[in-house]
Amino acid sequence: MATRTPRSFLAHTAALLAVAILSCTPAAHADTYSISIDTSTLPSGDLNEYFLDLQFNPGQLPGTQLATADASVPTCCVNYGFALTGDVSDGFGGGPTDISFDNQTPYNDAFGGIYLPSAGVPITFTVSLGGPAVDSPNGTSVSGSTFAISLFDGNMAPILTANPDGFLGLLNLNTNGTVTTQTFLDSTGGPSAITITDLTPPPAVPEPSTLVLLTTGLTGTLTLVRRRSRS
Repeated sequence: MATRTPRSFLAHTAALLAVAILSCTPAAHADTYSISIDTSTLPSGDLNEYFLDLQFNPGQLPGTQLATADASVPTCCVNYGFALTGDVSDGFGGGPTDISFDNQTPYNDAFGGIYLPSAGVPITFTVSLGGPAVDSPNGTSVSGSTFAISLFDGNMAPILTANPDGFLGLLNLNTNGTVTTQTFLDSTGGPSAITITDLTPPPAVPEPSTLVLLTTGLTGTLTLVRRRSRS
């Protein structure tokens, strides 16, 4: 006569295996980049105002999977606050220390006035890209999104770049979840004034002990079920 495996045992085993499987599943993450803009050719002081422009826009809507971008406001400079357009927020009433974007409206922009208190101090901040389009690309998006960085002078003319659209650098979020960076020559055709450095840690690899637990648990459960079904 066959003996049934107790439900409580199966439930307990299933719970252990679920923990092992979940521990092997990648957690949500963000791709983080350090941005540095060389200002050594720009006059400093509060009589020389510049405008930093940050945009995170979809290629087209509908058809672009949700993604988010978070940019820290440069601490190297004095800023007058940022004007926010589209799906953008800073969450700080006394002046932003972080600006958050998403890509679900056509135009998402943070535009802020700054000046450089000291000559040659670079404009530095970080940008992190996250959300479903980074963590789990759905395979159906027809277009990615781009985080664009520009700098303008007091007359609203783009500076430090030869790019006709005024971009210093781009973080292009591809439809497979990867990010491609671009930088552009400066306005004289010399080296790019912007440096984009990838700070993203490599993806975590499941520990050998976790893989052994998962394999052993599955094998043991199947063996026990077979034995009990024969007895």
